[in-house]
Amino acid sequence: MFHCNVLHHCLCLSILTLLMACHMPVRVQSPEILAYFPSLPLRDTLHIEIADENTQAGDTIPNRLFFTSIPSALLQQIDYLADSSQAIVLGRQQFPLGNNISAYWVEVRQFWFQHHSLFLYNKSKRQFTDRITVAEWYGGDGGQVLIGSWMFDYDGDGKKDIVRREIQHSMIPKDDEPLEQLSESASILMWKNGRFVDTPFQDTAAVMRRFPIRSFW
Repeated sequence: MFHCNVLHHCLCLSILTLLMACHMPVRVQSPEILAYFPSLPLRDTLHIEIADENTQAGDTIPNRLFFTSIPSALLQQIDYLADSSQAIVLGRQQFPLGNNISAYWVEVRQFWFQHHSLFLYNKSKRQFTDRITVAEWYGGDGGQVLIGSWMFDYDGDGKKDIVRREIQHSMIPKDDEPLEQLSESASILMWKNGRFVDTPFQDTAAVMRRFPIRSFW
């Protein structure tokens, strides 16, 4: 009888311990990569453009950490990022956007190619869920693309939006001398429901005059 009581008591303790373990919250660690981004006050207007290649700001993120922490589906959206071993990755800044989402500003340099992305991190899911190109400089001898952005409250709703400018430059062979062509465009990305949404607007020329991108040509 005593032996049976001891076994019954031990069984009850085991079941109680198992039930308590099942109800205890599991603490999920934040990704290591987040520590490389300084948390700085966000200005009313954040202007992101391609700077001189010798200018360096932010912490250098180890390549292996960056390319294994960011989902491959988001990395594949970045053009001309073929050889990750040659890339220099900088964590520029992190700041909240709302809806439990923060933006992590990444700069990538590879030879003369330069790229800036905002990677959106969902705190509830503890993962990167989206990516926005905010500045870029890439191309070759036949043509280049230059992108720059302004991040501010465009529509006065208290949330940060993005005005993005783009210039496409090309040299077209014609007779003895090549013909130079420049094509400019603008887009507005409004912050809605936890994501940036490409939003139509009326006067493209007015937006391009208001937000002149620094050209290399």
